Amino acid sequence: MEVRVGVVGCGWFGSAHARVYRAIGDAKLVAVADKDENAARRLAEYYHVNYYTSVEGMIRRESLDAVSVVVTPQHLFEVTKEALELGVSVLTEKPIVTNRKELSVLSSLVKKGGIFMPGFIELFNPAVMKLKELLKGGVIGSISSISSRRAGRLPKKVLGWKIGVVLDLGIHEAYVHRYLMDEDPLNSLSYTNRLLNDGEGEDLAILIFSYPNSVTAIIEANWLTTAGIRNMTITGEDGSIFLDYADQFIRVERGDHSLIPRLRREEPLYKELSHFIESIKGGKDPIVGFEFAESVLNNIFNAMDRKVVPM
Repeated sequence: MEVRVGVVGCGWFGSAHARVYRAIGDAKLVAVADKDENAARRLAEYYHVNYYTSVEGMIRRESLDAVSVVVTPQHLFEVTKEALELGVSVLTEKPIVTNRKELSVLSSLVKKGGIFMPGFIELFNPAVMKLKELLKGGVIGSISSISSRRAGRLPKKVLGWKIGVVLDLGIHEAYVHRYLMDEDPLNSLSYTNRLLNDGEGEDLAILIFSYPNSVTAIIEANWLTTAGIRNMTITGEDGSIFLDYADQFIRVERGDHSLIPRLRREEPLYKELSHFIESIKGGKDPIVGFEFAESVLNNIFNAMDRKVVPM
């Protein structure tokens, strides 16, 4: 079965989706769409496919099975809603929605049928998958804390994104924490600050989640650090594990020795989109579906509702 796919959003990451779909054997990239006709035309010409400025026009005329929605965050919901209502399977990039109202509407749509998958790319990072395996194997005993740092050099506000750093960077850590813990936190709170004058949303955020069994998880995210940072440290009763997402690297520290597992380096986006295509072919929900995304977003919204220091 060949899955006919379109990409909505022809920016740098939409281009990455198009590239990967071309490399997946059972996927056929047939069209791209963007409100910016020049952007759509450029990407379409590069891959020799059709282009559109209308999502509905693309889906109807090309008889698509699925689309990737890779547009500016404030437009993710409206495009996803349109695609789901037109009856295609959808993978929507993070943060999927920007508020609780959008999340509620999307929940109703997904329940009517069709395959939906959130673009939670780090769950397909070989290092994260290995980390989950190590924790299940009890390599550091019972977990006491998780500490994540994710920083970027480019405040997305300058690109016109109408979100803060939590829904841009912090969400990656929130969904990885939720994946590792296999349950929702009991309590949450946040500290946020806006230190740059341009645009909307926070530039610095610290989220704190309290999980069962006295596990504390802390996420620090900002757009202020000069170098990109994407790492996590998990502390347990018998040691600790350090993870670097970008390098796909793990180091386990136990007593007087350390262990560095060998990992086969793979592109997370390729693994993610391949799973999306396989889910469509098999008519099965992806391993990471809407309910998981809904849980993660509600955890974030709950933390943002309980600010230690208001903006």
